[in-house]
Amino acid sequence: MKESQHQRARSHEEVAVSEVYERNQSLGKSFRNSISRLFRIKAVKITLGLLFILFGSAGLYLLFYSWDHHLIVEGVKISGVNVSNLSEKLAREAMDKEIHRLKNQTIQLELDEFSHEVTLEELGLIVSAESALKLAYDYGRSGSLKDKVFSKMSASNGIELDLEQDWNETKLVETINKNFAEFNKLATDASFMITPQNTMLIKGEQVGRMINTEALIQKIKGINVYKPGPEIRLEFKSKTPLLTASQLEEQKITGLLSTYTTRFDSSQTARSENVRLAAKALDGAIIKPDGTLSFNQIVGERTVEAGYLDAYIIVNGQFVPGLAGGICQVSSTLYNTGILANLSVTQRSNHDLAISYVPLGQDATVAFPDLDLKFLNNTGGYLLVRTKLGNNTITIELYGKVNPGQEVVIANTIESVIPFVEERLVDETLARGQTLVKQEGQQGYIVNTTRTVKVNGQVIKAEPLKKSRYQPLPKITAIGA
Repeated sequence: MKESQHQRARSHEEVAVSEVYERNQSLGKSFRNSISRLFRIKAVKITLGLLFILFGSAGLYLLFYSWDHHLIVEGVKISGVNVSNLSEKLAREAMDKEIHRLKNQTIQLELDEFSHEVTLEELGLIVSAESALKLAYDYGRSGSLKDKVFSKMSASNGIELDLEQDWNETKLVETINKNFAEFNKLATDASFMITPQNTMLIKGEQVGRMINTEALIQKIKGINVYKPGPEIRLEFKSKTPLLTASQLEEQKITGLLSTYTTRFDSSQTARSENVRLAAKALDGAIIKPDGTLSFNQIVGERTVEAGYLDAYIIVNGQFVPGLAGGICQVSSTLYNTGILANLSVTQRSNHDLAISYVPLGQDATVAFPDLDLKFLNNTGGYLLVRTKLGNNTITIELYGKVNPGQEVVIANTIESVIPFVEERLVDETLARGQTLVKQEGQQGYIVNTTRTVKVNGQVIKAEPLKKSRYQPLPKITAIGA
């Protein structure tokens, strides 16, 4: 029984020890957990502190890195010139020096055996650093802090900017002409002179040569101004004359096309002098193919200074004294010569009254500057006007490219006759019942004119010319009162 009690006591003791051990274990574990939490908290604080220091330092570094020191960032070059860490002023001075160097480079221009050295500036080289300097200075200075940092970092790897370059073509051409114009040879058109026989003596053309400025400009623009100046050979291009001997041969005067003669009263000295002056002005006139033969343009304004005199002219259906009276006989003679040469009539007006020195329907009145007589030279060749004055005659000849076998016939038909009226005027200077005719009456007419063109007797064209209308001239009789 004692043994049982002893075993029970021992059993209670073991239980007590076990409980104490378990409590100690629990206390130890709790203590360790507390220590562990303490260390973890400190570690977090230390880490946060280190991170704060790290980020703070990085921020300060980035802030310092992006700070504007008013200098161009590292790594920037302009056309090979390093402008890193230079102020805007110093960078501009460096580029001005480089531009001066570039523009004062020389190249050799060669033509035939002649050689000339010229600077690029003389040839019109234009170089500017404005845009490049602005870009260079703006790197790392715009946007957010991040933008500035990345911009500077990018530039540090190397940024190559270019100068702006252009050429002043006007200055280039002026320089070329100044030094090489003497080598140009102008083209000379074929020409001719009129012989005493009224034919053309033709002188041949001469092909010219001109420096090919277009090709030269392209060569100049292709120069690499950053390399030593090259030698450039100038080229010529041919300059073709506008008029060649072969063209003149096709358009040459080969003979007389037509001639016409009218008569005048040589006793009317003022009128005869006016006829002479106008005929002299016409003599020798040359009209190009497809050109216009204009009486007013060739003869010019009729003035006292030119020597024209007062003689009878027709104004508003009346014969009255006027300057240059009589020249309409010259224009009418020219008109008949022109229509017989089969020229195309582009302007012509008949007189108000019928005149006697040409057939009805074949006169042409003129007055400077608008009332003109004009023909189109449709002959395919040059026209030459020749005038000849006799004692009481004027003859006009047209020389040109003869169409063999051509014949021109002019025919007039009176469509109607307009009778004149008689006007009676009281004249107290006359005796009662006495009559005196002061102006003979003249009938008026409407006349149709046709032109028929034949070649070797065969009609190839029949055309109406402009209809002519002449007013009647009243008979004026004075009666004594």
